[in-house]
Order: sequence, then structure tokens, then C-alpha cells
Amino acid sequence: GYHFPEWAYKTESSPGSRQIQLWHFILELLQKEEFRHVIAWQQGEYGEFVIKDPDEVARLWGRRKCKPQMNYDKLSRALR
Repeated sequence: GYHFPEWAYKTESSPGSRQIQLWHFILELLQKEEFRHVIAWQQGEYGEFVIKDPDEVARLWGRRKCKPQMNYDKLSRALR
């Protein structure tokens, strides 16, 4: 896997907290084996990832933020 500075892995708040930034949530998903079918590091490309199931990533983000209306269109705007 890829290694980022130590500060990138430290959560500002407790795991599962709604107080999380999108980039940190994406990093959490990328670190967990169980989400490889949804999002994964791009093979051979340092720091690039591919979202394999955009709707599922949006659903997970919406669940974390308690925003059931979240969709990929909204999530992708936040990523830019």
C-alpha cells in the first residue's frame, strides 16, 4: 500500500464520527480490505485511486454524515 505522512492517518475525532472531512473518509475506505470492491488504489499509480462503485461510496458517505439524500453527483462536487 501507499504511505502518507502520519498526520494524514490521525482522525480529528473518534472513528465513526460525523466530524470528518471527505478526503479523510476516502482514505479510511482505501485502507480497509472490505471496501476494495468499491474503491481501490490505482495499480502502479502513486496516490491515485479508482472509485469502482460510485453509488456505494456516496451511500457510505451519506450514512457517515447522516445525509440519506447523498448521491455521487453531490459527492463528486465536494471532491473537486
